[in-house]
Amino acid sequence: MRICAAIVLGSSLGFPALAAAQAAPAPPAVPVPVPAATPAAPAVNPAPTPPTPPAFVPPPPPTTAPATPVPAPTPAPAAPAPAASASGFEFVLGGAQNGVAPYTHGSAKTEEGKIDVTTEPNVLKLVLTGGVGANVFFGIESTAVQTFSVNQEFDITSTDPAVSQVVLTLDSGLVGFVRAKHKGSACVQVASVTIAPVGWSTTPLSLAHPQLCVAGPSPVHGEPVGILNKDPVSSITSPPMPLGRYVIQANFSIQADACGFLDGHSTAIFSPEPTELDPWEREHDMFKGEDKAGYGFTTILTASPVDGKPVANAWEKHLKTVKVAKRNAKPNQDTVTR
Repeated sequence: MRICAAIVLGSSLGFPALAAAQAAPAPPAVPVPVPAATPAAPAVNPAPTPPTPPAFVPPPPPTTAPATPVPAPTPAPAAPAPAASASGFEFVLGGAQNGVAPYTHGSAKTEEGKIDVTTEPNVLKLVLTGGVGANVFFGIESTAVQTFSVNQEFDITSTDPAVSQVVLTLDSGLVGFVRAKHKGSACVQVASVTIAPVGWSTTPLSLAHPQLCVAGPSPVHGEPVGILNKDPVSSITSPPMPLGRYVIQANFSIQADACGFLDGHSTAIFSPEPTELDPWEREHDMFKGEDKAGYGFTTILTASPVDGKPVANAWEKHLKTVKVAKRNAKPNQDTVTR
């Protein structure tokens, strides 16, 4: 009885859980789910390991000296193509019959007459220089004449064997002056030139300068008169001409006269250095102190190819070379400048 009371007392004293544990059945076991197995990753073949390069082993020193390397030959530059040149023709001088004939009477003088024929590539140049002067001498007429004659042969050749023809251009200028006072006169009677192949009956190149003449007394109180000429005549160009031998013929004649009882005098000067006539120059003469550089009767012959342009401005180039007449003549109302 005492045991039961104890159980009851225990139940009543607050141990209901124990009582319940003893009285209630055990709960059923709950199965624990087994996790699904994770599939294994496919096997990956590892990348092949690159072979380790062998360590550099220096070669043994050479037993003989190494051969000196020979540089590759540099190719020679190609020769430049020959440039077209206007100087494709040559003038070669041949035989000549040239002469100067002076004549004086009374108080008269002539300058030394000169004939100068020169050549250079593509050019032949002919220059005639001289002068005459006359003074009155107690009423006796004085006269001075100078005549030039040129007959010069020359050959025209080409540096190109395939060329057989040439075009020729002729330029000519008469640079100088004639002057007179009182009963004096001065004149260029002739200044002409022709060029033709030897044996031809015609002259394909021919020109003549107009006469330059003055005569006193001047109608204006006996003042001096004169003409100063510097301009060339127009150029002449030939048709195509054959290469070979040619002849140039030139004629040049100047004359001075003086008469009366007064200070009549005259000069015709076409010389760059008139040593004979300069001392005769009076204070009031026409063209006193004129620069005479380039004075003379000049002819320039130039050659050019048939299919090219004729040579131009040959006379202008000549003037630059000789610097013709740098100083102008003294002004005078009876002065004529051409």
